[in-house]
Amino acid sequence: AERVAGAVGRLLKRQSLPQSPSVTLTGVLALSLSLLHQFPLLQKDRDPGRRPDDLAAVSRVAGRYLGAGDPVLFLPVQMRNVALTYPGPFRGTRDIALVTGAAASGTLYGREAGAAEVRRRLASLDRVWVVADRTLLAGRWAPRNPVERTKAAVLRQEFVGREETVRGGVTVRLYVRPVSGLPVLPPRPPRPERW
Repeated sequence: AERVAGAVGRLLKRQSLPQSPSVTLTGVLALSLSLLHQFPLLQKDRDPGRRPDDLAAVSRVAGRYLGAGDPVLFLPVQMRNVALTYPGPFRGTRDIALVTGAAASGTLYGREAGAAEVRRRLASLDRVWVVADRTLLAGRWAPRNPVERTKAAVLRQEFVGREETVRGGVTVRLYVRPVSGLPVLPPRPPRPERW
């Protein structure tokens, strides 16, 4: 910002533009009108009801279900933004795929383990909470990333969905490993939620 201001200052010194208060006032007025015109649009963009993923609502759902030590899997990795934005309900949980957190890795969502390691970690679990893109879980799109494909494949092949809450485009679902010899029950339908 300082460089830009300095460059504009040097440019104005070179130009023979009038340095009158009316020119300055006109510029300030034009900038103010532009911002005033954009304000209602910016306000609408910040309305949680307009977002496809109401992160606060998803976080509240996670807070009702998750407990200390519970394993959590984010599918795809971008769903971790719920825990990064509203970390309270996720404190004390185990992020199954995470190797290095966002701050330590210098990335937006952190660094995840490779496909084989994620498969190994999931193999050691009897249950896992999944925060996922609803359309991905429904099979309407398939991720290109091999780690994301592995997560989806292991859940589909080795686990059964149980408790589930859907909020917009995000699903919070408990997956359990079926006990051998016992019949596999279909997942319960999502509970209606009050938001």
